[in-house]
Amino acid sequence: MRQRALERHRSRHMGVVFQFGELLPELTPVENVALAALLGGTPSNQAYERAETLLRDLGVPYDGAPTGQLSGGERQRTAVARALINQPAILLADEPTGALDRATRDSVTKLLFDVPKRWGCALVVVTHDIEVADRADRCLELTGAALVQRQTGDCS
Repeated sequence: MRQRALERHRSRHMGVVFQFGELLPELTPVENVALAALLGGTPSNQAYERAETLLRDLGVPYDGAPTGQLSGGERQRTAVARALINQPAILLADEPTGALDRATRDSVTKLLFDVPKRWGCALVVVTHDIEVADRADRCLELTGAALVQRQTGDCS
């Protein structure tokens, strides 16, 4: 695939959640989420409407406060909304709970593992957190240069 086609494919079919969210702190949650849709070619009114719906569904306040003023859990849920805005076929989450306290980690983990059922996309989570990994339907461990399948619920 050419670079441009590859970028378009990624933006339309893949959503990514990073460890620290990688949001623009001066933008509101709605603006951060809608931006991904706007870049994907969605008309402005549809992008903002869908962003508000996702944020509401994920329990993120979108009252106009900048994203930089949100709690860690609210920022991660905003990042999940941004990753879902273009209705991807697959959601990739790279250490999505690594920077969160235990209680927030648990709520974000529950949210992430509900994604396939609620939004109909596949979920791939990369984590060092055994408790997060144990929630997966399938657990693979990178050992040396090989991926080794672990028993579900026993990813330790």
